[in-house]
Amino acid sequence: MQQVFSDILAKALQDEALAHGHSYPEGGAQAWGKVGAAYLGFALCHLAPPTLRGIQYNTRELFGPVILECKWYDSLKQQCLGGQQSIHALLPSGGGSLMESEITADLLLEMFDFCREG
Repeated sequence: MQQVFSDILAKALQDEALAHGHSYPEGGAQAWGKVGAAYLGFALCHLAPPTLRGIQYNTRELFGPVILECKWYDSLKQQCLGGQQSIHALLPSGGGSLMESEITADLLLEMFDFCREG
């Protein structure tokens, strides 16, 4: 059974923040994991831009900015992809369901930038 990517990303964000002396408020890492998964869903699964922006804005309003520094990207990529160049995981789709998709290292790095800028 495929993993839900937002869960993978949430764990990686939480672990990396803690490793650098930061912490998310309760539910914050999970919420930012959903933002990252929504961005990938937009890029790969036809998730509508207003849906993506709504998730992003609500998360920032409720939990503050993502705790993520550029110098953490390699470690986060390793955690999310398990040392591979890509993984298959479930992402939110335009139909409101989860869709299995291939997440590449390059797209993952693009998603990190989106989260940091949002």
